[in-house]
Amino acid sequence: MATRRTVLKTMLTSGVAVAFCGSLDGLAAFVKSTLRVRRSLHGMALDDPDLDAYRSFVGTMQGYDQTKPVSWLGYSLQHGEYDGDYKYCPHGDWYFLPWHREYVLMYENAVRAITGHDGFAMPFWDWTVDRVLPAAFTEPTYNGKPNPLYVKDRTLSNPQHWPLPDRIVGPDVMKAIYAETDFQLFGTSKNPEQDDLDMSWVVAGGGTQGILERTPHNTVHNWIGAFMPTAGSPRDPIFFMHHSNIDRIWAYWNALGRSNTSGMDADTQRLWLQMNFKDNYLRPDGTPYSVQVIDVQDTEALGYTYEGLPKADFAQTETSRNNRLLSLFATGAGMRGTTDGLSMLPTTNTVPATPAKPLVQRVRMHGSTRQSVLSASADSTRRTEVFALIKDMQATPNIEGVRVFVNAENLTASTPDTDPHFVTEIAFLKHGKGGHHKAPPSALVDLTPALRKLGQQGALKDDTVSVHLLPILREGTKANGEQVVPASVEIAVL
Repeated sequence: MATRRTVLKTMLTSGVAVAFCGSLDGLAAFVKSTLRVRRSLHGMALDDPDLDAYRSFVGTMQGYDQTKPVSWLGYSLQHGEYDGDYKYCPHGDWYFLPWHREYVLMYENAVRAITGHDGFAMPFWDWTVDRVLPAAFTEPTYNGKPNPLYVKDRTLSNPQHWPLPDRIVGPDVMKAIYAETDFQLFGTSKNPEQDDLDMSWVVAGGGTQGILERTPHNTVHNWIGAFMPTAGSPRDPIFFMHHSNIDRIWAYWNALGRSNTSGMDADTQRLWLQMNFKDNYLRPDGTPYSVQVIDVQDTEALGYTYEGLPKADFAQTETSRNNRLLSLFATGAGMRGTTDGLSMLPTTNTVPATPAKPLVQRVRMHGSTRQSVLSASADSTRRTEVFALIKDMQATPNIEGVRVFVNAENLTASTPDTDPHFVTEIAFLKHGKGGHHKAPPSALVDLTPALRKLGQQGALKDDTVSVHLLPILREGTKANGEQVVPASVEIAVL
């Protein structure tokens, strides 16, 4: 809903200077008509004004003195260094989405200022539709000149990466993303240790990654290669098409009627909304500026929207279920027994998973629980779900991620993702000199759909649930001591 504050902010960020006399509703309608609309690259002409402006902007920024803040390299360093550390960019905590929303907007505003295309809106690459890199980014030249949008070392020719498969960007992945009704389950959770608004929490990580961050986001970064798996990923112009799409998914989730603060108590809302990204961003003149999370909750208040946003679906928020899942993040490996209907088997782990020998953890369910899981009841108040919480995955530098299987006793590195035992892929980005993020990544994985599929096929022989973790090597590397060691693998039945 438009408020006077958001309406006026939209006018200011849109560069609109008017004298308006009338009702707030009339003012809101006026602002609605001035919103910039971010459009899909799907079907967009190579000489589309927005794409032309972006290409011109990248080329201009690449031509500036790269030691200056206002340059292609200078802007990217606000995010982090190639094969180095992240500067301000957060991953693995609940600031991931709001920080990147403003970062993309920072570039959008710079395009408008530097090219003079006042109506420019950052396009988005919808990789659920276009499973290969958009044509504007794949050719070394454009109109007989070097193409600023091309990066030569991307993995464009790797047949294992293209087209992007369903397990990363397919309908089931997107359905699971949009089905979540709690922000921390949708967009990554807070670090359970966070108790103040010190900005060090922004880059600390330590949350449990939501499916949006760990699967389509991280995996698309990795599969593009070159700059994209690293802290220097904004040096690839495709970064902003990718992150505009991630931002669109958040806006789409909100348009469905999901709240960014649903279920949060007052103190949790304070830690979420009042965090200040102090001097994290640069204006087109190179001066730094700050943004609070509360300021980037609504795209329309920032002057833009996306084409194709849905109407609200009025999905009911399952507060009890969501709270029980969030309790896993807060308590981690120390939880035992049964609490509030949540059955846990915490397993402290020191055994590595390797490409030649997956890590396996098992738990035996009660027979009645097994039947409840497999029943797939449409009544959400009576359904039973099984999750694996995989905590603090310490990985050697050449590990790109892990593939998760359930009850896959004959698993090998060649087992395809079409195998009914396959659950998901958890991707890791690089950190530092070939390493990963400061806090080792954690992930919550829903085993229920795979268990139900196996049950329907008669492939569940008893009441045992086993989780299998199979590491994935980065392209061009060999399995020379590469491994992943999670601190714990916990199986929870809700």
